[in-house]
Amino acid sequence: MPIPYQSPLPPEDDWAAHSKEIKRCRGTACYGALAAHFGTESPKDLEMRVDDREPYRTEGGDVSISNKYRRWRQGKALPRDESIKHVLLRSGGSVRLEHWRDLVLWELLQPEPPLIQRIHNILEQSALSVRKILFFDGAPNGLGRYAHSSPDREMTLGLRNLLSLDAFLALLCLARKGDLLEQDPQHFLPATCAFDIFPHVLYTHAPLRYRWEGLYHCLERIYWRRLYGDGVRHQREIGMVHTSLQSLRANPSAPLSMLSGKRVRRIHIDPLGELEERYRSTSVK
Repeated sequence: MPIPYQSPLPPEDDWAAHSKEIKRCRGTACYGALAAHFGTESPKDLEMRVDDREPYRTEGGDVSISNKYRRWRQGKALPRDESIKHVLLRSGGSVRLEHWRDLVLWELLQPEPPLIQRIHNILEQSALSVRKILFFDGAPNGLGRYAHSSPDREMTLGLRNLLSLDAFLALLCLARKGDLLEQDPQHFLPATCAFDIFPHVLYTHAPLRYRWEGLYHCLERIYWRRLYGDGVRHQREIGMVHTSLQSLRANPSAPLSMLSGKRVRRIHIDPLGELEERYRSTSVK
C-alpha cells in the first residue's frame, strides 16, 4: 500500500479542496510574476500598467475594474493564451506566464502521483545539472535511452546542493516515485531534501514566493506529512521556512540547517565502476 499520511488524514472529499488550492497556487504564481515585474501588487494598478485600462463606473455610479488579475490571484481563473501573449509583449519579453501556469510542479502536487513512465519523462527533460547527477554523462546511452535507477544518498544530496528549482522538481519526482514503489527511504530522503531547499527556491523565484504559504500547505499535505516504517513521524514546520527566508533576505549566502544531513565528498571516484555497482544493486534477483 502507498506510504500513509500523518493524522489528520485527508478525507476523500478534501482532495477536491486540495485541487482547488493547487489552482489557486497556479494563479497566485502568475500574479506574482506580474507583480514582481511591474512593481505593484494592486490589481487596479496592474490593469492600468498592463492593459492601459482605467477603472470604470457602473450603472450605480460605483468605481470598478475588470477583476481579471484579481481572479488570477484568487485562483478563480488562469491566464489564457491570449493574455500570456499580451503580457509577454507588454513586459518586453520578460514575463512568460506560460512557464508558471504550466509548471510541472502543479502536476506533482496532485493527489494521485504521475505514472512512473511520466516521472521518468520529467526527469529526462530536467536541466543538464540535474541529469548529470541522475544519469551517466547526463545524456542518453548509445541506444538513445536514459538508464533510470534508484538514486543513492550521495546523488540525492547532490541534487539538493544545487539549490535550484530544477533540482527541487527532480526531488519531488523521486519522492513520488518512492511512493509508487512503496519504498519509504526513497520517499523520505528526496522529500526531506526538497523541504531543505524550499526556502532557496522561494527566495530565488518571486512568483513562487508571492503568498507562498498556500504552496507550502499543498506540498506539506503530499510530501511532508507521511508515516514511515512503523509509524515514524518527521515534522517539517512552516515556521522553519519563515526563519530560513528571513535569513536569506538578510544574507543570500547564509548557511541554512539541512534536515537531510551533510554530503561527504569522495576523492577517488570510478564512474564506470559506480555505474556497474548501481546496476547490480538494482537488478532483479
